[in-house]
Amino acid sequence: PEPAAAACSPKKCGELNVTYPFWLEEKGQTPCGSPSFQLNCNGSQALLSRSMFGGYQVVQVFPENSSFIAVDNNLPLDDGCPPWWFNISVGIGLGPFVISKKNRELLVLDNCTKEATPPGFNRTGCANESFYRLGGEYGSHRELADLPPACCLSVVPVLGFQDGDGYIPSMSQGFLLEWTVPSDDCPKCEASGGQCRYANDGTGFSCHCSGDVYPEKCGELTKIN
Repeated sequence: PEPAAAACSPKKCGELNVTYPFWLEEKGQTPCGSPSFQLNCNGSQALLSRSMFGGYQVVQVFPENSSFIAVDNNLPLDDGCPPWWFNISVGIGLGPFVISKKNRELLVLDNCTKEATPPGFNRTGCANESFYRLGGEYGSHRELADLPPACCLSVVPVLGFQDGDGYIPSMSQGFLLEWTVPSDDCPKCEASGGQCRYANDGTGFSCHCSGDVYPEKCGELTKIN
């Protein structure tokens, strides 16, 4: 078996360096973190194990501000006409993740009964009378008052449009998610030179330090064993 000191050390999955609070699922290994941050390395893709169909790929992590870019690999984007009924917030489950307001809103009007293009929108080219435009920060669409009532509105978080790209490239680039600070003692443990460990259900935190086990960090008066 892998030495305890190395089992939960940073790992690579493709181009992603996996560090706390994220951790890689590995056969026979004790969990190294919260189940919400568990990743499955599928080839070169680091996928959130607890996301819908395990299809949310983590492509870049910004630990300094507790955020990361994710791409929803479930989205059928190949023909340029995905169904607009999907809900990205459902896909990330009930974990500690929220869609960042730093995203922009991709506004899509679908199944419109009037063929005229609404002001400020672009036609998607799909057969179901749908239109799109890039809106403001994520969450601001609630303030819109000029949307035609005969259409269904879908709101998709995107990082923005790059160099005039349309909605499909922007969706393929992913969106920004933020997480709440995990409520455990792993940062204190690692700062003291220890390795974080969890019970098989992802709870029951302990700090492993050169063969000794402590409840929070190395060098405490009380040992677990």
